[in-house]
Amino acid sequence: MKIDTSAALPWLLICDLIGVANAKSKNKDDEVQKVLMSHHSFAAPLEYHGLLDDWTVSGASLFERERLLIHPGVAERHGVLWSKAPLLTNDFEVTFHFRVAGEQSPTKLLHDQSFGFYYVMENISKGFNETAVIKAESWAKGMADHGLTLGGSKAVFEGFGAVLSMADKTGKPRPAVSGFSNDGHTTMSWGTDLPLPEAKQIDFRNTLNAAQMRIRVKPTSVQGWLKLSPSLSWNECFALDRTKIPLKSGGYIGLTAWSGTAAAGVTADLVSVAQLEVRNFDETSIGEEMKDVSAQIQETYMKMLTDENRHFLDQKSQTDHLARLVDLLSEHLKTSKPADAQLFDTLKGYEQRVDRLNTDCKNVVHGAHLFMGTSSKEHAAAHKTGVQVMKDEIMGMRRILVKDHASHRQKLDEVSKNLGEVRDKAGKDNAPAMLNQIVKQTDNLEKTVRSRGSQMSWMMLCLMAAIVGIGVLMWNRMSYYEKKHFI
Repeated sequence: MKIDTSAALPWLLICDLIGVANAKSKNKDDEVQKVLMSHHSFAAPLEYHGLLDDWTVSGASLFERERLLIHPGVAERHGVLWSKAPLLTNDFEVTFHFRVAGEQSPTKLLHDQSFGFYYVMENISKGFNETAVIKAESWAKGMADHGLTLGGSKAVFEGFGAVLSMADKTGKPRPAVSGFSNDGHTTMSWGTDLPLPEAKQIDFRNTLNAAQMRIRVKPTSVQGWLKLSPSLSWNECFALDRTKIPLKSGGYIGLTAWSGTAAAGVTADLVSVAQLEVRNFDETSIGEEMKDVSAQIQETYMKMLTDENRHFLDQKSQTDHLARLVDLLSEHLKTSKPADAQLFDTLKGYEQRVDRLNTDCKNVVHGAHLFMGTSSKEHAAAHKTGVQVMKDEIMGMRRILVKDHASHRQKLDEVSKNLGEVRDKAGKDNAPAMLNQIVKQTDNLEKTVRSRGSQMSWMMLCLMAAIVGIGVLMWNRMSYYEKKHFI
């Protein structure tokens, strides 16, 4: 998660400057004076696209939602993370929360695994050509071509490093922490120069909670501590004396790892980092480039920090600094106002669209209930839906038509039977006149019945056509509602 400091920065400046003004008679306390450098820090939940503006990630490393995965539990994998911007201070502190998880038995581990933090003067992120590494014979060969042979870092560098290894100097499977520095001329190699003989042996693997590494950097010294849980105490791991070669500002920080050379019967650990915090202790340095504000504001702030009268020795110096601070805030507000107004208009538009969507959804649900009937469980047993009622009525009309048709057919059969009997009787009684009259009446009856049957058939066809038409209209209407409100 990258924190946007553009809005909060001016108020932090006010608090910081006023705090310095009131601290003339107080001792300096690191815990009070340190300031978080957001572009060199991250914490869960992580935003992948925003973090790529500040970091170069390569190898098996990738940003996930809840952590930075350095490398999975697979052998012969490099983890690479380097900052793109330099630290503009040589008085800072780094704290990172990490996990190293794998086999419980040390004898089943790859002993040449390593995971380290580095501060170097070279911009490795700028010179790292990932395409060339990918096209190389192997990833390890591509890293070696770039000189990244010290557990994913440069073997020759100016700065310092803190490496966590799974074995000590003798090769025994005992996790240890080594702190070391390089003058920019010495080529360091794993197994020869690292791990150090005096490396602090501490088992940081498979901890219940994320372990924490804290590195305090001063111009002439570097100290490192490690603790295995937030509730436990810090264990001092190393202390480097840099009085002969003082640390300079403008360096780049990075995390690198090597999961070890593959071998039968042993496995690699999974290494991840959940949080990284870098804090500036130098009150005369800006710490890092302020990407969220203009160059003019950044330059003004830098001048205020380096001003020889910044400690407010008298009332006049306080007034001058406050006036400059007011100008700085005014410039910041003037610069950020268009962006703030655009953001407000965008949020207002989103709110209106959500309100319209809510209203449309309510109308669709209400219309569906009116058209199809309620669908709640309480009324389902007492009321039928509109479609079910329509279906029942259509089925009832069909039953009536079928029943009437069968009744008419039965009556016609009875009439035909009676007619036959009458004909037989009339033939026997020699009454041709009466027979002719009966025949004529029978013919009229047959015509009437046939006409009635034709009418019933046409009515049946018309009713079926009406049912089909109603179904088509209902289908079109429901499709219209779906396209308008749900697609």
